[in-house]
Amino acid sequence: MQAKTPLSAPVLFCVVVGLTVAGLAGCGGGDGDSSDSTAATASTAPTTEAGEDSTASGNAAAPSGDPVRSAEVEIEDFAYRPDPVTIEEGGKVIWKNRDSVAHTATAEDGSFDTGTIEEGKLKSETFKEAGTYDYICSIHPTMHGTIEVVEAG
Repeated sequence: MQAKTPLSAPVLFCVVVGLTVAGLAGCGGGDGDSSDSTAATASTAPTTEAGEDSTASGNAAAPSGDPVRSAEVEIEDFAYRPDPVTIEEGGKVIWKNRDSVAHTATAEDGSFDTGTIEEGKLKSETFKEAGTYDYICSIHPTMHGTIEVVEAG
C-alpha cells in the first residue's frame, strides 16, 4: 500500500479555484420567466430579418452599421430603456414590462398605443413609415420615450 502525499499549495489552490469557477458558472442569470406574451408575434429576444438574435440592449446597430430590424425596450423603474431606439422602416419595437405596475407605450400623436402592459408581459408595434415617434405611458405621463424610424437601406 502506497502512502498518500499531501497536495502542494499550488495544486490545492488550482483545485479550489477550479471548483469555485465551476460553481459560479452554474449560477445562471436567467429570471426564470417563461416570457408570457400578449403580442402574438413578439419574442423575448430581438431578431434580425433572418431570425438571428440581435443584441441584448436591442438598440445597437447591426454589424454593418445599419439600424436594427427590431428592438426590445424594457420598462423598469418607471422608465423606458433604451431610449431612444432606432429601427428600420417596417421594423418592430417590443416593450417588456419589468416593473411591478402596469404601463403603456402611447404615441403623443396618437399613431400607436400598446394598451396596458401588465407586469411581465410583452406588447409590440410595427413602424411602417420613417419618422420620429415620441411616446408616453398614459398611466404615468412623466414617462417618455422616443423611437427613430429610418428608411430601410
